[in-house]
Amino acid sequence: MERDEIYRRISLKRAKGVKIERSLCFYNPHEVYTALTNNSEVRKWLEFISNHYTPPKAKILLIYPCSAEKPYHESRSYRRLFSTLSKLGERRKDVHVVTISEPFGLVPEEFYGKKNYWHDWKNSWYDCPGLFEWWCKKYGQPYSKEYLEKCIQILASYVAKFFIKATESYSRIIAFVRTFSSRLEVRDDYTHRRIVELAAKIAKVRVDMLPSKELIAEIVLKRGRFAWDMYGVSHPIAQDYLLNYLIEVLKNEN
Repeated sequence: MERDEIYRRISLKRAKGVKIERSLCFYNPHEVYTALTNNSEVRKWLEFISNHYTPPKAKILLIYPCSAEKPYHESRSYRRLFSTLSKLGERRKDVHVVTISEPFGLVPEEFYGKKNYWHDWKNSWYDCPGLFEWWCKKYGQPYSKEYLEKCIQILASYVAKFFIKATESYSRIIAFVRTFSSRLEVRDDYTHRRIVELAAKIAKVRVDMLPSKELIAEIVLKRGRFAWDMYGVSHPIAQDYLLNYLIEVLKNEN
């Protein structure tokens, strides 16, 4: 499928009241790598977050995966997340949500509904499925593990800078991302997990990497493989687990 056709048939349909910019659509690893190294809007955001943004004071930094639908907060996954977090009551303010994304690295929740620093006008968003092998195969895009690895290295280096600053703002860092497949395997293109793990190693910080293999096995056993493959961390069982985990962490952080 040609890029223009992918843009019209796939990317534009992912917008919910916003505009997906053609110039911010990246459909294979080489395009993502080119964006990370040469796209001024992408680099502007990465530099802002890693070098100029000051995280708020909060007990927990919660890293959550980006959504295919844009903006994030209008997607099913984020509506479920915010419903889960609302159950914390007054302690909700102690959890700062930051999206992990390709190619923009980290996007703090206070920017979800505001002017996007990666573009010059409000309500302009992006589409970047190009690091996922299954997606490239489905839409006839060239997939390169060489460029996948380069992208992970670059993004991890920016996230690591954020993690170093995060030690002054948060007591705990939790990444709630797609950690394993429904077959309980770690795939090369599970980019969110790999970026966070490498960034934590570079920054020498602890990150709680969730959900656990045991929880995913429970979801698959009770609801089937499709449940995890389709819903991932937004699955109700995963959300209940996240809520209870946050409650226990906050209890210990008093």
